[in-house]
Amino acid sequence: MGPFDPSSLLPACRDYWTYPGSLTTPPLTESVTWIIQKEPVEVAPGQLSAFRTLLFSALGEEEKVMVNNCRPLQPLMNRKVRASFQTANEDTRS
Repeated sequence: MGPFDPSSLLPACRDYWTYPGSLTTPPLTESVTWIIQKEPVEVAPGQLSAFRTLLFSALGEEEKVMVNNCRPLQPLMNRKVRASFQTANEDTRS
């Protein structure tokens, strides 16, 4: 088995939207750059099941399974959503 190429996990279309945001779990720190693929990245049920066994906790802490790590949509506020491709609202590519 040769070296692993992570780009093989992405769809053929590499277009995406991006915006600054926050963590979805406490402390909800605004330190995340969200990247949303134009085409979804699919995972198998077994992969999702394995992901749900991951832990939030650090070594020596009570084990907390990584579930319910989402929250409702938040207002856009002054955040700017950018696209990696030209949109109807833009003349130039971001």
